[in-house]
Amino acid sequence: MARALPDRAAGAVPEVQQLGEESLGCAPTAHAIGVAAAQDHPLGSLIDYHDGLIRQVVDGDGRALLSVYPSRPVLDPTQATQCVADPPSSFALWTDLAIPYGDPTDGRALAEAIAAAVGGVVTDRI
Repeated sequence: MARALPDRAAGAVPEVQQLGEESLGCAPTAHAIGVAAAQDHPLGSLIDYHDGLIRQVVDGDGRALLSVYPSRPVLDPTQATQCVADPPSSFALWTDLAIPYGDPTDGRALAEAIAAAVGGVVTDRI
């Protein structure tokens, strides 16, 4: 199912509230993804696959920018720490984000915006 991103120009995009430092973050919802994507890609779309389990953001030309997979709790932080470069000091949830091959600039910026909106960080897998 494809849906247009919120219309930023029409004022329909609410501000995304930042979580406090004491928060461990939360899973990115379709709304949070859409709001983050609409900032730089107002003509893009958010596409849901498998009943919303996988979400993909495409720009106005239909070029894939980022895929977002379901979040899951981190049960063993030592394993998570070993999987990423420059791990954060604590883990609560793990959300896989995939940037398509090619120029990763737009996809990385979108991943960072989504993470900031939900109190998370983006790190590279090793």
